[in-house]
Amino acid sequence: MLPLFLRVGILLIIATLYAVFDVFNKRNVPNAFVYVTTLIAVIVTLTYDVSTIEMSALFAIAIGALGYVVYRTGFLGAGDVFEFAAISMIFPFQPNPILINSIQSTIPFIVSVFIVTGYVSALLIVVYYLLISKKTQLEKNFRLGSQKVVMAGVLLAAYAALGVLLKMTIGVTPYAAVLLLIIAIPSAIVVMYEKLINMRMVSLEYIKTLEEGDMIAVNLMDKKDVQYFKKQSKSFGRLVTRKLISDTRNVRKKVPVYRNSAPLALFVLIGIVVALLFGNVIFLLV
Repeated sequence: MLPLFLRVGILLIIATLYAVFDVFNKRNVPNAFVYVTTLIAVIVTLTYDVSTIEMSALFAIAIGALGYVVYRTGFLGAGDVFEFAAISMIFPFQPNPILINSIQSTIPFIVSVFIVTGYVSALLIVVYYLLISKKTQLEKNFRLGSQKVVMAGVLLAAYAALGVLLKMTIGVTPYAAVLLLIIAIPSAIVVMYEKLINMRMVSLEYIKTLEEGDMIAVNLMDKKDVQYFKKQSKSFGRLVTRKLISDTRNVRKKVPVYRNSAPLALFVLIGIVVALLFGNVIFLLV
């Protein structure tokens, strides 16, 4: 088995490069980089004992299969799927946290990363798209509906009930209230302003200029336009495929495309660092 510091170094270098490509290369990760880092992850996992290799392979296959389904629905990039699989191969199980005394070696490391990534995504997406991002032409008709406000209130009430339940049953640490707030408040805001956030993530582009793997904001399109494009190509949907580009190469209509989407790889990098330092943050609740 490779020394812990070496595995941590390899993981952080790979995750950092994914984040750099995501932020500075228009959310595109070169295929060559994806394949090389996947090969490195396989080599690292082969240094483990047989039982760990088996579990590592199982985790990677499960992530790959589930990730492919999500990718085909247009909610996740192919590079993200490969990165998650590489993380799970380099660290199949959660190593002992660096900053706290807690043995968590039976927990899949990727689960710890997913949890923190979710926290960070919810918080930074709200900050960026509602406070920093520029307004777009699409949002001129946006109205905050009362139904969304009610849904956000119900969500906050559910989190409050969860906090009370934890307090009455197993007890909680001082970190619990902070963690629940980190989840609850941004989540409620996202529920209310989901459509506006989506509008600020996209730009209108001619469909002939799109590339395979791009994502179309179908939910922001008029039903008539969606039906029109579906008549042009049966493969029309969130995910831009080679067939869709071929079928619609002569269409002179614009579609909303996610050009300003959140840099998920950056959030994943933060998730990895926090998981290495503190382990699975759920344990901070009790």
